[in-house]
Amino acid sequence: MQTLKPVITIDIWSDLVCPWCWIAKKRFEKGLAAFEHRDSVVIRQHSFRIAEGMPAMPFRDALYKKLGGQSNAELMMNQVDTAAKSEGLRYNFDTMLFGDTEDALTLLAAARLAGLGEVMTERFYLAGTTEGRSLFDRDELIKLAAESGMAAEAAAEALNDPSLRASVTEDESTARSIGVSGVPLFLLNQKYAISGAQASENFLSALRQVWDEKQEEMTVTAGQACGADGCSI
Repeated sequence: MQTLKPVITIDIWSDLVCPWCWIAKKRFEKGLAAFEHRDSVVIRQHSFRIAEGMPAMPFRDALYKKLGGQSNAELMMNQVDTAAKSEGLRYNFDTMLFGDTEDALTLLAAARLAGLGEVMTERFYLAGTTEGRSLFDRDELIKLAAESGMAAEAAAEALNDPSLRASVTEDESTARSIGVSGVPLFLLNQKYAISGAQASENFLSALRQVWDEKQEEMTVTAGQACGADGCSI
């Protein structure tokens, strides 16, 4: 018997104006950092707009409308604020905006291809959530992209690239085809879904469970075979 090295794939759908997504990202990263086989984890980031077609507006106003009044909205913001502070994040609800993030997500798609996805994701979250900068103004997005290491000219070109823009809707179509209706959503090995800003321990537990299952699946019976160094006899 031979045991091949398992690989865990994690597909993550998120949106930059989802108040729980940045928190979930930090908690997932903590769980992953504690995972013994983290070098065998492949992460694929995907877009999912929660405000498709909605013009930018103050976050508070949008939340009041979505949750049917100020009371429920304030309760949710208090919950988000408490969770954010526990992860060292600062949410300035008075300056945050909410709306269709297609432009920002298009730039993120370009950044991932250039190896700048993580840097730009963090820059966008910090800018929109903490610093009160707009993720809906193209000039501001290009400045933020430049601050993330992408040339301003490349960022401007990316915003007008139809294939990059199409990748956003393709991500959303894939998500909907498997029943995703909200974010954050983490799909492990295209089999187990973790929804929401779970505790880091939950992410770690799920990773270990999937690893153990994958380990069993990868056990094979060795026989005659060929490789780069020749064939067995």
